[in-house]
Amino acid sequence: MAPPKSNGRKLPITELARPFFLKQLAMQEVQKEQAAKDGKPYYDNDLVVAKPDGAPIAASWVSSQFGKLLEDLDMPHIRFHDLRHTAATNMHQLTGDFYTVGEVLGHTLAGIGASLGLSMNFEAVTARYVDVRLERKKEVLDAYHSAVEKAAPEKPKEAEPKKGKRAAKKKHSEIDL
Repeated sequence: MAPPKSNGRKLPITELARPFFLKQLAMQEVQKEQAAKDGKPYYDNDLVVAKPDGAPIAASWVSSQFGKLLEDLDMPHIRFHDLRHTAATNMHQLTGDFYTVGEVLGHTLAGIGASLGLSMNFEAVTARYVDVRLERKKEVLDAYHSAVEKAAPEKPKEAEPKKGKRAAKKKHSEIDL
């Protein structure tokens, strides 16, 4: 598949993910109000996760925070981007729908005709006859979220004390976004 697209993609919000998005939206509204109250700018970039002023968060910062979280939890190091690969693999194994998983990830079939040695305009045929409907994307995401929810351990009633290497330095129970 070709590289991910940078814009123009629509994804459904599943019932399992909805509370996260609502929490983010509410937090951003508070941040916008606070910025206005303080006479500071708020950069409304239409992002789900952003800095308190609305500016994009650097990928390197997310990776750094993720690394700290893994260290705190005494988990082996993996790259943050590896989570995307794992999710893609799991979605495909759950649904067998390679094309829709690619669409969910933002990949396109542009250039695949040449890479397969086809001389026809494969992209035009695909764009004309294959349209992954939002409903099918929702089915793939629902299948994935249901599997993750079933596999997740039960949440403890109260937070457990930190046992990781960095627990004494700074407590990270989640990535601060």
